Amino acid sequence: MRLHPLYTPDTRIDAEDFPLRFEQKDVSFVRAEMDETGVVCYYESAEILADNSIQAWITQALEAFARKRVKERLVPRLLNMAKERGLGVNNVRVSSAKGRWGSCSSKGNINLSLYLILLPHHLQDYVLQHELTHLVEMNHSPRFWARLDEVCGGKAKALRKEMRGYNTSFATSNP
Repeated sequence: MRLHPLYTPDTRIDAEDFPLRFEQKDVSFVRAEMDETGVVCYYESAEILADNSIQAWITQALEAFARKRVKERLVPRLLNMAKERGLGVNNVRVSSAKGRWGSCSSKGNINLSLYLILLPHHLQDYVLQHELTHLVEMNHSPRFWARLDEVCGGKAKALRKEMRGYNTSFATSNP
């Protein structure tokens, strides 16, 4: 039994690409919708929201919406950045990873966490550039950081530090 629900009528996400709000409405069940302006979760009563199965359903809906938004907005940005840098990306996948924002394999496969959509644009770009830099430096050596600094205006380590204020959760996405 969950003591503190993740989602309540007051839950908000103010992310640039993924604003979320909860709105009380006469609906027979909890319903979530996403359009260009963001995500709205409709509910009839706060009591219904507190149910564990409803909490799980909301998380699944938000993950599906976030995955779609990453594919629509971040994957094209990543591929454009790669093209601008003359880098080849083999494949891009969107995962539900909570332990890392992204990863890059030696085969040129890049994985992006769906939670990237919760970050401000400049931090999204930092993560995208970070993973692209791994296409040429498969480590975190001084050469890696120097290459990343070239595309981050000399702010790579400051951006990495700023990332620590964010986490991979819909309920607590903003610092």
